Amino acid sequence: MGGLLAVDAAAHGAACAAALTAAAMAFLRRQHRRFGRLAGWPGRVTAAVMAAAGGLAVFAVYPLPSGTAACAGGGAAPEPAPLALLGDLGWPPGGAGAAHAAAAAAALVPVGLLLSYRYRRGVLPTVGLCAALATGVEVLHLTGLLGAYACPYRVAAADDVLLGACGGLAGWLLGRAARRVLPRAWPGAVADLMPPGGVRRLLARTLDTAVCWFGACTLAAAAAPWAERYAAAASEERLRAAALIALALVFGALVPMLRRDRATPGQAACYLALATTGRRESAARPRALLRQALVAVPVTALLAAGLGWWVPAAAVLHGSCALVRRDRAGLFDLIARTRVRTRSAVTGGLPDELVRYTAPPPVPAGAVPAQR
Repeated sequence: MGGLLAVDAAAHGAACAAALTAAAMAFLRRQHRRFGRLAGWPGRVTAAVMAAAGGLAVFAVYPLPSGTAACAGGGAAPEPAPLALLGDLGWPPGGAGAAHAAAAAAALVPVGLLLSYRYRRGVLPTVGLCAALATGVEVLHLTGLLGAYACPYRVAAADDVLLGACGGLAGWLLGRAARRVLPRAWPGAVADLMPPGGVRRLLARTLDTAVCWFGACTLAAAAAPWAERYAAAASEERLRAAALIALALVFGALVPMLRRDRATPGQAACYLALATTGRRESAARPRALLRQALVAVPVTALLAAGLGWWVPAAAVLHGSCALVRRDRAGLFDLIARTRVRTRSAVTGGLPDELVRYTAPPPVPAGAVPAQR
């Protein structure tokens, strides 16, 4: 794998960002499927779970060196002896070593806090899971990002595992205190039938754009060595633009046409669907295709042309109507005569965690009640 993706830090970062986006989409879909609408304080805590996971992933991967500078000095030698690096800090602690130790412990504090506050885990499971996560981070360092680099580019030390466990313990104590003063964090399942809010719809579109962009960057970086060998005119920018257009066609046109709810991957992660105006049924394929084209074509064209900073202008153009209309219909929804609704409102179904009432079986005629 070192020869496949050993191009530069941007290529490795794009691959990691694509994997993180896919993990966020899977997590969101599972939460909406279990609990329905995520709103209020439990919804904010759920967003905090995603932020904590993303922060830990960023700490585990970044900063990424360039492909040539990673192994210039033979790589970073691992330090398996416990307390070896901590003993070099001295007293009073200071410098880069102290900053790294503080970051290694602080990266697991939010994880421990959320395990205690939201998931109500005990101290031993929390510390054990944080130590396992810290071990996974060190494995990434030791293997050079799972083989993407030919040698380790950061020091893999047993001290960081101990610091991660200590950070998880500190977070667990903070979570215990948060239980006393903050509202309940575990979401309650509710029927997801009301029209989705603007933040939820924007998140779905952002996930679609992110998975297309980071996927295109990863594919272009992976194909660049072969393109330079067999096609001299195919630069990495052209490969990225071609991959972006191809992914936009697959995720924005092909996938919605094959799904019953006419949703893109980002909309499916947020449990959204595309419905016909005035009806609780999936939009017809021509209308759904028109609507997806009106949304995706400007964004894809701007990104392919290197004008990514103008993408928010397309979002403002579409969302300007949604801010003033009671049905929250965007400009492109009005043109295509479609509406964005929740998946439960269009295709039916209730959250998995929702308590359902089951009527007792009928009493047979002539049955005698049991005497107690």
